[in-house]
Amino acid sequence: MENNPDIKPKSKLLTYIVIVIMIAAIVGGGVVYYYSTIHKSSTETISIAAPTYYSSSSTWENFVNNATKSWQAAHPNVKIKFIGPFGASSEGNYYTKLDLLTSSKSTAPSVMLEDMFYTATYQHEGILAPLNSYVNSSFFSNTYSSALGQMTVNGTHYGLPATVTDTLIYYNISLLQKAGVLSSGNTTWQPTNWTQIMNAAQKVNSTSTLAGVTPLNIYEGVRADEASSFTGFEGLLYGTGHGLYNFTNHKWYGNNPGLNETLHFYKTAFSKKYATSALSSTPYVTVGQYMQKGKLAIGIDGSWMYGYQWAPGAQNPINNFSKYIGVAKIPTINGGGNGFNTMVGGWGWAMYNNIPTSEKPLVASFMMALDNTSNQILVNEPHNGLAGGLPTAKSAVNNPGFSKLVPGASYLDTFYAKLLKYGSYRPPVSGYPTVSSALQTAMSDVVSGHESVSSALSAYDSTLVSSFGASHVQKMSGSSPSIQPSPAYSNYQSNKNIQTFFYGYFTDTSIFTYNYIFW
Repeated sequence: MENNPDIKPKSKLLTYIVIVIMIAAIVGGGVVYYYSTIHKSSTETISIAAPTYYSSSSTWENFVNNATKSWQAAHPNVKIKFIGPFGASSEGNYYTKLDLLTSSKSTAPSVMLEDMFYTATYQHEGILAPLNSYVNSSFFSNTYSSALGQMTVNGTHYGLPATVTDTLIYYNISLLQKAGVLSSGNTTWQPTNWTQIMNAAQKVNSTSTLAGVTPLNIYEGVRADEASSFTGFEGLLYGTGHGLYNFTNHKWYGNNPGLNETLHFYKTAFSKKYATSALSSTPYVTVGQYMQKGKLAIGIDGSWMYGYQWAPGAQNPINNFSKYIGVAKIPTINGGGNGFNTMVGGWGWAMYNNIPTSEKPLVASFMMALDNTSNQILVNEPHNGLAGGLPTAKSAVNNPGFSKLVPGASYLDTFYAKLLKYGSYRPPVSGYPTVSSALQTAMSDVVSGHESVSSALSAYDSTLVSSFGASHVQKMSGSSPSIQPSPAYSNYQSNKNIQTFFYGYFTDTSIFTYNYIFW
């Protein structure tokens, strides 16, 4: 066959290229069609973990399904599965079980609810996925920085905050009136130092008509897990002018006057039988019932208690709440510094890092739906999983469901908001759970009488040194065993740099808009 003189070599080349492109398009189109068909017809599963030790699995399942109903309708081939962990009896037990789940890709949840203080630990262990690339920046900008900061490590976001809470003092008005702490007809009690708390407990204890009443509850030891560290111990500790971690030299504080003062408070309260360890066995549940029934006079607890225990629709609702239960701020050791302290914490949703990269945008989309402003309100309503908490979205105040958060006691939102300026929170450093556990052991040893305060602090030091190395532990000389005004607080100003990290997030008065807590 002769060559066609009208077809130049260059033209032949172009013809071949066109043919190749057409074949590639046909084949590629088939591949795309095939992938698309398989992808659309297959079912993906997003698994979710959340604590069930104070709310049932059905409560969480109902919340998730209600909260993401529209999202699920738009993603019919995605299955949502709640996987527990089941059988957790406490927050510590929840994390033990969650650790087991996340130890294997085959059992790990796609999305997990975690206490914010665990973020740095899980990020350090490679368990959490960074979210900056998958979550709209507008979502982060709508979250108050003090909440977002607890789930952020070196500028990278590892969680979507869902709720935040603070700590305070609740008291049974009638019991304090009978003990003479409050005069007849007076319902307001606000201690301005630790001694006044102890004196009030002593009066309740010595009132013959109040036999059988527990004067004071403060969570202690390993049995109450993080409730002991966060709600109990640290609420006092940060009121001494001392903290747990020095962010200037990146060292944990070992024995210091603040730790010494706080452990002596515990020793006094429990050795004099003002407080009992029994109420730490079931944190929040038994305490709420005891105070409601007139069996507990004073309790150092959290803002979540109202929505969790006493609000309309909660476990043990109290009508006309303000007639029976009063609220007060936790004072600093002798009224120095800012005068009061509150511990700010909360929970947030995080993504498991080892799910396939191709699935992360889908999971992030689900998380944004799960944690939108309306659902932050929904999950914190009295009947839901994080009952008693408060939303972290700046726009929540404009949401129609906002008024449902503190039903029956609207004055509480103003009170909770005013606590913010006294706020501290746990250091977002990966070693914190180890430190928290060591604090709980020290509390248990002192309260049980097995160890003196000095021996317990020595053991605490040893735990920190063995866990982090001597070069990462800073000891401060001096001690002051009395809960009377003491030299411990004279260090407040000199240690202001320690406090700046904690207090700095809570000085923006714009967060008090509409007298509610938003951050």
